[in-house]
Amino acid sequence: MRTDLRRLREEALMADTARPEREKTLLVTLVVVACGVFLLVAVASLVAPLGFFGFKDNSLPKPPQEKHGIPGAALQKTFRLAVPAGARDASYLVVPGDGSAESGQDLYLRFRTTPEGLKEFLTSLHKTTGDLTAGDAVLDQDDIDAVELPWKIKTKGRLAGLYVDLPEQGDEAGSALLTVDETEGAAPLVYAHVTL
Repeated sequence: MRTDLRRLREEALMADTARPEREKTLLVTLVVVACGVFLLVAVASLVAPLGFFGFKDNSLPKPPQEKHGIPGAALQKTFRLAVPAGARDASYLVVPGDGSAESGQDLYLRFRTTPEGLKEFLTSLHKTTGDLTAGDAVLDQDDIDAVELPWKIKTKGRLAGLYVDLPEQGDEAGSALLTVDETEGAAPLVYAHVTL
């Protein structure tokens, strides 16, 4: 009986020493798992904006996209120009300002028209075809490339350009840079950059 009692005491003593070790092991395991989860969340939050794992950051504004067709009447009125009836192969891009007082918005416009349509367009800007400067591409390829438009202004051909101060509307002044490619005399191609 003494032996059984001694054995029971030894077993109880061993059980008491094993319990703190199991508790330490459990605590270490929990700390390691928590650190792993924290690291996983940290890595995911750093990598997600880069587009990995299928995450997309919708908070970043998308760059403006070229639109095909003629700008609507309200947009033409805002930018103080009139695209002639019958214009074709038209596309445009509106680039909003950054919100500062000095920053307005820009309209990039391209269309093909007739000689009469070109006169009508220039008249909307209070100019005539005689105001175009032959051989001068006022709106050039660098301007187009800066906003990542796919348009290509030819360097060879009959080019004419014009800078226009737009009449003030309220307290807002504006300007327009024009390049006209008259290589196809019956169908001039007009490039315009209007800034307000």
